[in-house]
Amino acid sequence: MRSLRAAALAAFVFVLASTPTAAGQDLVGGGVPVSVIDGRLVVSCDLSTAARRIPVNLFVEYEGPYGLQLHNQAAAGLRAESQDGKPREITIHFPGFGVKVPRRELGDEELLEEFTKYHSKELGENSIVGSIGAEVLARYAVTFDLAQGMLELRPPRPAPEVPLAAARRDEDGSWTLPITESSGLAWVPVRLDDGSPMALALGCAHYDTRMESQLADELGAPAGDVGTVRLGGFDLSDYVALRPEELVLVHPDGAFGTLGVNLLESFRVTIDRSAREARFEPVAGPSFPASDLAFFQARVSEDPAELESFLTEHAGERLAHEAAALLLRWRIEEGAEGEACSAAVRWLWETTLEDLRTTRMLDLMKEMADAGQPAVELAAGELGVASGRDDRYPNAVHEVHGRMGRVLLDSDDIDESWRHLLSAAFGLPNDGRINLDLGRCYERQGRLRRAYSRFVQAVIVPETGAEALLALERVQPQIADAEPFSVDVIERMIAGKVRNFGAASIFEPDDEHPAGHVVLAEFFTNANYGDDRGGAIGGALGNEGLIGHFQSEHVAFLSWHLGAPSLSPISTRAAAARAASVGIVEPNLHLIDGVAQAPGAARPRQAEAVYDRVRRTILERLAIDSGYLLELDAEVDQERVHGELLVSHLYGDDDVELVVRLVLAEKGVLYPGKSTVVVHRMVGRAFMLQPDGSGLSFEPDEGGEQLFAFDLRLEDVRAAQEAYLDELEAAGEGATPRMATGVAPGEVRLVAFLANARTGEVLQAVSMDPKGPDEGQQ
Repeated sequence: MRSLRAAALAAFVFVLASTPTAAGQDLVGGGVPVSVIDGRLVVSCDLSTAARRIPVNLFVEYEGPYGLQLHNQAAAGLRAESQDGKPREITIHFPGFGVKVPRRELGDEELLEEFTKYHSKELGENSIVGSIGAEVLARYAVTFDLAQGMLELRPPRPAPEVPLAAARRDEDGSWTLPITESSGLAWVPVRLDDGSPMALALGCAHYDTRMESQLADELGAPAGDVGTVRLGGFDLSDYVALRPEELVLVHPDGAFGTLGVNLLESFRVTIDRSAREARFEPVAGPSFPASDLAFFQARVSEDPAELESFLTEHAGERLAHEAAALLLRWRIEEGAEGEACSAAVRWLWETTLEDLRTTRMLDLMKEMADAGQPAVELAAGELGVASGRDDRYPNAVHEVHGRMGRVLLDSDDIDESWRHLLSAAFGLPNDGRINLDLGRCYERQGRLRRAYSRFVQAVIVPETGAEALLALERVQPQIADAEPFSVDVIERMIAGKVRNFGAASIFEPDDEHPAGHVVLAEFFTNANYGDDRGGAIGGALGNEGLIGHFQSEHVAFLSWHLGAPSLSPISTRAAAARAASVGIVEPNLHLIDGVAQAPGAARPRQAEAVYDRVRRTILERLAIDSGYLLELDAEVDQERVHGELLVSHLYGDDDVELVVRLVLAEKGVLYPGKSTVVVHRMVGRAFMLQPDGSGLSFEPDEGGEQLFAFDLRLEDVRAAQEAYLDELEAAGEGATPRMATGVAPGEVRLVAFLANARTGEVLQAVSMDPKGPDEGQQ
């Protein structure tokens, strides 16, 4: 394919032409090298916006009702939309000319990713990221010259005063046919063997030329062998086996079907919708594909034995792999077991390219897991392991081992499961699912310390973190001499396995940076915001550094977990109330003393920049003197936290409306969300003086003091949190596991702050760890 493309590029002389378009602009065209890859037309080109230019591969779909479809990742690379969501103009760069489209549309991402995976060698360095459709192609007179590996886009001829009324034979033996428009498609006339006129839609999105299956049934030929179908002077039945499919097509003369790549390979076809003509010039003699018809006949029989006969006779033909997939589907639908299903899986394996067999079996295992077919999963896995060394994707065999281990574990074949899972872990040591399953296997074997170690490796992976955390809680008490399960224990276990950021020093006030009051630093975030490329992780790392730099006598820290963009079990009603009171919508910033904002989201490598920016903001606020003092005295046990908050006005203006708030927080909460943060710091759980977060007015006595007593049951906090999550889920705001909803007594921290009720400015804050029942201050 590459040599054909290179030859076409070397031999083809670009003849550029231009003509005024309806918009008054010159339309320039030229030749574009095109490849046929697995029956799809593919062009290599560049895409650009004002922001960026990237090389890509695109499908060509003449019948596609769009201009340019793109995968979201490609669109993000191009910056195809501005930050406020407005589309940017995109230029498609072909050799010698470019085509502009006003915006992109979303492509079928699953199809694009799968096609790239299975055809990476043919595609070269660039992925297939989208498709070019009719809104672009219909501007031109398009010539499909697949024999030369070319797609020509030329300025169209003006619309004729008298359109072509019937098919015309040209002197060189080609035929020119009139084009009609219907349902957004271009059509040419065809005639059946009995002379009945119908219409064929012009397209190239599929390899097979397709006909309406209902029409095939009506003609008594459900396999598509309807006999003569005239396209001008050509009989389609000499060139292709028509593929019956259910098509949603409408044309006044009756919709026959759609043109396919297989017919374009035998003709040089020029489609000019402006001139309303399509010209078909034969470039290859008729060569009927008998194996295609044999498959269509086996398919309509709905008999697995017919498909097996087809595969035995045509195992190396184009449609053999599709036949094998259909055979397996039929076997499963009829409830077949044992050798019948295994044989179908083997056919699928044998009809796959040798260096993609393990990859195909891995995909089949995923499909069968969703379908609840563990026996088929194992059959696919055994074949996938057998061909693992030859696969172009080295990790595929390790993933196959992992999936086999999971199926065997669920069927209580513990020893065989362990063998496969261990092989998978050697190849993919950081895979969360494999480590989780291997931990489950060790747990079933009674090897609890090994199980615990694997669960720790799984807890740091977002996809398995929540399940692994529950497993750790389950296994920890069963290990002799093990420390009680706690945030500190897990934090030590994952040290070095997750990102962290520490401050280089501890803040000490001096003449340049005095400490006039305790600053309140609030971090608004979400456990599922972003991923390891950016989002909450950068802000969380920066926040961690700040907590290490500023001691509690200078800064009181709080983290508020909002419910967007994705609900988590530590998204609280208190967080939503606090965000609403200060006008914060997105979980991506720090709020200092209720009035100064600083970044709260970034990539991991930007954590230091977040730290520096917030640190400077804190220092600016820290220098402001306060005439107020807050003092907390509290105790906590397994059931409740209670105590007193004393607020004193020492000096300064007393003609200010002030409000007091007290927050129950946790120093560390274990929840491995999608942000890749595992331990969340200073998480605000609930308001204590007023549950709605409105706080209480500061109304000092004659001595300038007011005492606030508080008493809160920890179980009430857990129950209120679960009720809040139930409300959000019922309202369609998402779903989240019910974990990390309770408050660990040893992690309790209290944060109180005094704020100007009108401006929101925090004038003084305090934070402390309550005393335990038999302990001094922690």
